[in-house]
Amino acid sequence: MTKAAARIMAGALSLTYDRWGEGRPVVLVHGMGSWRRTWPRVANPGYTFFALDLPGFGDSPLPRHRQSLDDFGHALAAALAAWDFAEPPLVVGHSFGAMVITRAAALGLAGGVAGLLLVSPAGFVDPVGTMTPTPYYCLNRVLLDVTGSNLYGSRMVRALGADPDRMDRRTRQNLQYGWRHAREMARMGHFYQYPTMAADLAGAGWPYQVLVGDRDSLFPRATLEPALARLVPHVTWMPNFGHVPFLQDGPRFQPYWDRALAALYPTGSPA
Repeated sequence: MTKAAARIMAGALSLTYDRWGEGRPVVLVHGMGSWRRTWPRVANPGYTFFALDLPGFGDSPLPRHRQSLDDFGHALAAALAAWDFAEPPLVVGHSFGAMVITRAAALGLAGGVAGLLLVSPAGFVDPVGTMTPTPYYCLNRVLLDVTGSNLYGSRMVRALGADPDRMDRRTRQNLQYGWRHAREMARMGHFYQYPTMAADLAGAGWPYQVLVGDRDSLFPRATLEPALARLVPHVTWMPNFGHVPFLQDGPRFQPYWDRALAALYPTGSPA
């Protein structure tokens, strides 16, 4: 297990998270094949950030049964309840994490979130060009190790729109660690689907925003934009960004991030 992490009991699960900052609570949920330390250490004044490892990812244990999207939603909701925040948090999800936070809120289990921020969300359409796991868990684990090597890992990072040569050593190591420790991904069989995701967001009672790169190779704009048609007032298309905008170009992504936090969850004005 990595150092400087904390644990929280989410029902019967002991989930791992990192915490930093001081102020209003913001929960960060990673994407598929990732973990809590893929998120950069954003340092917006006035916020406390909680970056969580979902069950079966990173340093959180793998449950005995294959998980559904609802299982992840329940686990996140249990973590939110266990933290017992003084005010409802803003919850942020990247890629698959966006599906999880939306599902948790739609199930009515999130205990009154202040809002949702979806970054490069999966769920609205099926991903393009992703690997299909074999039926064999152990073989999939081997494939994760191989594809997490420097050679294959660099190719995947470029496919996501980022330049591995511009990343520092720690960031690349974190990407590799998250990929190789995505144990649930090795047994999930196929990517999760969420056909009611747009409807759940459109009919939601919580504020939300969606940040999307217009050069996301997993979810191309030509395919994704029609699926977001009913959400247009809440969607920001980020020019020349791929699937991992915060790793592709952190300084250029920062204004989008700052504006979303200020709009959804301004400091100094508790819900």
